[in-house]
Amino acid sequence: MSLLGLPLAGAAPQPVAVRATDPLGPRLLGWPTSRAAAAVVVLFAVSAVLSGASVGRTALLAMLPFAALTAIVAVGQTLVVQQAGLDLSVAGGISLGALVVARYGDAAQWGLGLAIAVALAATLLAGLVSGLVVTAFGLPPLVVTIAVNALLIGLVQFLSGGYSAQAPEALTEFAVGRTLGVPHLVLVAAVVIVAAQLVLKGTVVGRRFELVGANRLAAHAAGINTRRYTISAYALSALLAGGAGVLLAGFLRTTTSSAGDAYLLPSVAAVVLGGTALTGGRGSLTGTALGALFLGQLTQLVQTYTQTTAVQNVVQSVIIGVGIVVQLSIATRLRRRAIRRNPT
Repeated sequence: MSLLGLPLAGAAPQPVAVRATDPLGPRLLGWPTSRAAAAVVVLFAVSAVLSGASVGRTALLAMLPFAALTAIVAVGQTLVVQQAGLDLSVAGGISLGALVVARYGDAAQWGLGLAIAVALAATLLAGLVSGLVVTAFGLPPLVVTIAVNALLIGLVQFLSGGYSAQAPEALTEFAVGRTLGVPHLVLVAAVVIVAAQLVLKGTVVGRRFELVGANRLAAHAAGINTRRYTISAYALSALLAGGAGVLLAGFLRTTTSSAGDAYLLPSVAAVVLGGTALTGGRGSLTGTALGALFLGQLTQLVQTYTQTTAVQNVVQSVIIGVGIVVQLSIATRLRRRAIRRNPT
């Protein structure tokens, strides 16, 4: 298969093509989103058996906002991973966005609107720096984004002076509020996911974006400015991290310099659990959202048995690791089966 008439030789793994005559199971497992959805269904079923309270209305309303924040950050992470990169500066972006809006969002300071604009602009600039350095100098994304994260954390510490800040009341009311019983953070995450999905799958820009990630040489030969798409991925990831930080400040009411640390690894895990290949190419934003939901419910379930942070981290890490291995193993097995059937 090709985009813009160019073969995708050496492209990243794509959803496995299966025949219409295949059993329903292999057809469903051939799509990463289906596997992510199956994992979520199994987890909720297990949760209901082990701890019915973890799937009750109160528990779900407490879990969904955090899953939504993870999903927002993970959408940006997915865009970077599609370009065969990884953004480790999201933690600093979240912390900076949260601090700016909490420290300067009061009417006596900049006002909420201006503080949000500055928070988003600052994180967007950090993302542009990451993208420019990666594309211009060919440095590893891990090294670049770690350095940018250090700069962002340093800026947060300088602005905060080591003290926490209180979010404006108007932001808090929105972040903890609900519409028709649905938390506002979930609605924001849904808008972000749907909008990104429509752009990626329904526009020329989105198809070119995926082509650049899947086969940069083919995209360059087609006259596409590959650097522009890579830079935009890092910029959007940082922007979404800053936006998540703004919402996190309102939801928690206070913020610290380490507010974003808890979302770095989950943002990567949600991407992988959702079926996006770390080698770049096509991504599944719906799968990423399901991966974030999986992580949120997993945390909820573990917390019903123990409040010890160390135990929670160990249990969650093991289960996440198993889930990632299963996801990758199924994808590899189905891909090999498809190649045996159709070597071309």
